[in-house]
Amino acid sequence: MEPPEARPSRLPVVGIYHRTPEPYLPLVRELVPESHLRVCIAPDALGEILPELDVLLAFKFGFRPFPRDEIVRAPRLRWVQLASAGIDHMVPYDPRRLIVTNASGIHGAIMSEYVIGMLVHVRWNVARLVEQQRSRHWDRYAVPSLAGRTLGVVGTGQVGTEIARRARAFGMRTLGVRKSGAPLEVFDEIFGPGGLQRLFAESDVVVLALPLTNETRHAIGAPELQALRPSAYLINVSRGGIVDEEALIALLRERRIAGAILDVFEEEPLPPGSPFWTLPNVVVTPHISSELDGWQVELARLFCRNLRHWMNDEPLENVVDPSAGY
Repeated sequence: MEPPEARPSRLPVVGIYHRTPEPYLPLVRELVPESHLRVCIAPDALGEILPELDVLLAFKFGFRPFPRDEIVRAPRLRWVQLASAGIDHMVPYDPRRLIVTNASGIHGAIMSEYVIGMLVHVRWNVARLVEQQRSRHWDRYAVPSLAGRTLGVVGTGQVGTEIARRARAFGMRTLGVRKSGAPLEVFDEIFGPGGLQRLFAESDVVVLALPLTNETRHAIGAPELQALRPSAYLINVSRGGIVDEEALIALLRERRIAGAILDVFEEEPLPPGSPFWTLPNVVVTPHISSELDGWQVELARLFCRNLRHWMNDEPLENVVDPSAGY
């Protein structure tokens, strides 16, 4: 990959495209004067500032389409810092003229807490306990432990490794699928892409934590899902488009797996008519697993570290490869 065109020697004009820019402004103002700062809080107004920008911190406004086409056409723009780890809304772009960095690493801890918390929720059948309390019904029951169970992680980036690390603290065996197949310390065993069905077959819980790319779209289909044990759970915290949702719905309706914990869906917000809402063996959450309290401050720190690197002509953190999709 050829490097982007030369960076401007002058002080860069920095844009913040965010609904709530307040957490970012104090730190950015330490690096550039107000005259070199542009803020856009309205999704339809980005075009007014783009022609001036050298650098842009870009946030995806809820479920509105991301203005990728506008951004890649901006004449002076040379670097975009995304507010997300995923870059599927930003590709394609020409890496010879534009650097894109993501927020990888910010959400790993909270997403791993979500996975373990939801596992504990379904293991202890918290819904049953809540209902018993409401009805003032006293009924004790045995709970299966996570210790000794196998957790498989598809996608061994920062989120996947944090999930595996916490699972091991609960005494779980950890398996991973990684493109290179190279071992990682927090996994008891790593498979290459050819070992995907084996991971599904050997796992009591499978967690999807990989980016959405052309290669991974619907990568988890009927063959993989049907390899799951009847007692297994599927957890998706990555992107809904990775899973063949129709195949998953059929499997859940037939009770061929114990259940699914789904935080992401191919269409978001999840339509009211989706079967996922009413399937008794599904937990639906509203794409909340990455919603770390104070994540904007962490992103501001990352962005300002990178802005210092940019102004000193140093390599940036979290540069992504559009051909790989992450």
